[in-house]
Amino acid sequence: MNTTKEQQKELDDALVAPENRLKIGKSNLRLSSNLKSKEPTIQVVLDALKLTPFYNAFEISADVPEIYMQEFWVTVTRHHSSLRFKLDGKSHTVNVDNFRDMLKICPKLPGQKFEEPPLEEDILSFIRDLGHTGEIKFLSDVNVNHMHQPWRSFAAIINKCLSGKTTALESLRLSRAQILWGMYHNKQVDYVYLLWEDLVFQVENKNSKKNNDMYYPCFTKVIVDYFMAKDQAIPRRNKMFCHYARDDFMFTTIRVISKHKDTQEYGAILPQYLTNQAMLESEAFKTYRAYATGEKAPKSKATKKGLTLNHLKRQSLLKLPKVKESRLQLKEISLLQQIQKV
Repeated sequence: MNTTKEQQKELDDALVAPENRLKIGKSNLRLSSNLKSKEPTIQVVLDALKLTPFYNAFEISADVPEIYMQEFWVTVTRHHSSLRFKLDGKSHTVNVDNFRDMLKICPKLPGQKFEEPPLEEDILSFIRDLGHTGEIKFLSDVNVNHMHQPWRSFAAIINKCLSGKTTALESLRLSRAQILWGMYHNKQVDYVYLLWEDLVFQVENKNSKKNNDMYYPCFTKVIVDYFMAKDQAIPRRNKMFCHYARDDFMFTTIRVISKHKDTQEYGAILPQYLTNQAMLESEAFKTYRAYATGEKAPKSKATKKGLTLNHLKRQSLLKLPKVKESRLQLKEISLLQQIQKV
């Protein structure tokens, strides 16, 4: 290790001891505007998200010294409606208005009032209208895997871009359900406040989590970058220990069909204001529309290597060989036996 690197490591260790640092893992995934999906419904969802007022919050990132990201989470606490934290040992305070400036979404305009999203009871009614398999009496009963398309994919992507693997992807917090509500009804919702509320919740519960993952690494980087730009006295540190935008974990894909189902289930149709002409003319949207309206049956999980469900049923009537099967063969036999019972 060269002298410069050793000196920088000593400075970083003095700021946050290595044993107190968090793992920067697959949470707060970043969306790429160039991301494409071969699955029509997911492609439609990705295209629709680009038309939402909060999309920029899922693309944003920055290049900052990683040690300041660690220092933020070691020192951050809630103070009334703000968060207090330290950068290079110096105290700073961030609030929802600062957060709005950072994300560059939902600006407050003179005379404009944001619409308050509904609370749990009305949100549950809304989710039922979107389509949800199984009874839901409380928000804790909502399972993203049981939601109907395309809203299941919207909820799953929002969860991944906020929580990633740090919380159960199958659950849906109230603030995230309210994001869906604002999207569907095209309301002037303060999405910044909903994202801020989610961040504050993680800060308040940072000591009760079971893993060592860092919450909101992308948002953390944006906060650090914002205050470094405002306070030039904060040392820039050596770039060899920076966390760059290229280091962010990117959203790639989600499960197309719920693990509880054999095929996709479709609920409320995507509203017109979540589409544009290019989307409407795309093959992905036409396929989604055919699935959603029942004009065409969605593909089944049983469709594998070109085999249809009926073909698999016919195959299941054949006598299975009485030889020692491989692990892969045993899985295929089990699948055929299950299908035979259908």
